[in-house]
Amino acid sequence: MDQTLHLPTLMVVHALITLISTVVTIYMWLRYRGSRVLPLLVAAGVAGCVAMLLHASRETLPLTVSSGVGLCLGILAVGLFWQAVVAFEGGRVSIPKASAGALVWMLLWFTPPLQHSVEARTATLGLFVAAYCFLTARETLARAKHEPLPSRTVAAVANMLRGFLWLAAVPLSIFVAPPYAADGATAHWFAYIALANSMLIVLSLVSLLIVAKERDEWRYRLASERDPLTNLANRRTFVTEANEILRQTEGGASLLLFDIDHFKTVNDTYGHAAGDQALLAFSRAIDQRMPKGWLFARIGGEEFACLMPRMSAQQAIAVAENLRLAIADMVMPGVETLRVTVSIGICEAPERGTGLDTLLASADAALYRAKADGRNCVRLYEPSALLSEAGQALVVADPMPRRGLVRMGRRIA
Repeated sequence: MDQTLHLPTLMVVHALITLISTVVTIYMWLRYRGSRVLPLLVAAGVAGCVAMLLHASRETLPLTVSSGVGLCLGILAVGLFWQAVVAFEGGRVSIPKASAGALVWMLLWFTPPLQHSVEARTATLGLFVAAYCFLTARETLARAKHEPLPSRTVAAVANMLRGFLWLAAVPLSIFVAPPYAADGATAHWFAYIALANSMLIVLSLVSLLIVAKERDEWRYRLASERDPLTNLANRRTFVTEANEILRQTEGGASLLLFDIDHFKTVNDTYGHAAGDQALLAFSRAIDQRMPKGWLFARIGGEEFACLMPRMSAQQAIAVAENLRLAIADMVMPGVETLRVTVSIGICEAPERGTGLDTLLASADAALYRAKADGRNCVRLYEPSALLSEAGQALVVADPMPRRGLVRMGRRIA
């Protein structure tokens, strides 16, 4: 067993694995010079590699070099890896925080407990490494809600297990056996911890790379599904999800179709930057009032749609009127003179299975009527009213065909 888990051999092998990983990371850093994560990973790899080599040579090197400097670099490597994860998650990197554990270790090294007690050294090392591992796991999970990537759990668990592993070293060194006996022999439990630690370090690094790959895929997918300006669902996503909702939802649904009034005038008068600001303010004002289960999307330049499951036409009218008033009262930061209003068309799908194309066409007809009625108003799709208005428009445009139809009716009679 002692030959199978020879600790110096394990440390040398781990140092070589770390060296290979560091060389690969350096190559990636040379290709992506703008990365904040890669230089920290390189620094962590170099520190970890040197730490393992120094501590593996504890029988030939002075204790201050092999354990004092070596374990100091080991703590620094874990702190730098933590800050690499902070940078990966978009946080502010702090080298002093990454180095704090190593600095405290060097200060404590010159105290009698660490100079004369291997149990004290092991307990102190275990506490520092465990603290950094738990901080890394917490950082990995902090954005899980906003960026739900499957491998986040694997990365967090790997760091948590590593933290618990080093916490276990504290009672084991005190109550079971010291890591190193007086004759230099290694305790079996410490060899197993060193082996498990090496495996978890590799797992932590690999899982971080997998999370990075999943993040790229997730962002590409979002880019294809979301509107780049407002971050709302785009037309393609709206059509896909709305058809699914209409197919599955009992009790029908109502559709709101929004159009910002005179938006071209806003762009021409205030500039396209102000127009984009108006779109952002409008989308946020509406989105904040959307309960869970409603589907809100930008489907065109200044056109937005909202599908509300299990919502009757009369309820939809009340909701739309409140939204219209909220937009009319909206103040644009930095452009106080800019005011926008919205016209809203409504259509109801009374039963499950109504086609989205039909709903959009009906809501568009109601929206056209809202614009014709002076804009900044809400109109419900009513086929009879729309037919009557269309007939009146035809009569006003050309009264002769109507008289001809009357005469034809008389002849037939």
